[in-house]
Amino acid sequence: MATKGSTVPERIARWKVISAGLKPLLGTMPHLADLHGQLEQVIAQSEELDARAEALKAESRAVNANREALAKSGDDLRGRLGASLQTTYGFKSEKLIEFGLKPRKARGRDKQPRIKKTQGGTTPAGTKPETPTAPAGPPATKST
Repeated sequence: MATKGSTVPERIARWKVISAGLKPLLGTMPHLADLHGQLEQVIAQSEELDARAEALKAESRAVNANREALAKSGDDLRGRLGASLQTTYGFKSEKLIEFGLKPRKARGRDKQPRIKKTQGGTTPAGTKPETPTAPAGPPATKST
């Protein structure tokens, strides 16, 4: 028996319990017959609205699924049209902006050499970091 809970289905369940328990006693308590009849109507209307709400939920899910399918289709078509326009005008053409597409930016070499990070610090690209060397002197020889 649903004695607690505030959701609509739990409340309807409590209404059904009191209605079912009161039904056999209506002969001995006729003054409750009017209230019992009103409660029965409320239960019937609530169940009807619950069924309608479930049907609307199902319809809403179907509508949303159709919307998503259309969105995917639209994105696919836009991509295909964009690819065709890029092929026609070129990937770097400013004309693509008219269609809401971003032209590719021209890439070239850096004007300044890139900085490579090393353990001792940073050096411009193409140069070797200075490493400590052994003092210059005669090579070591083996004596026998």
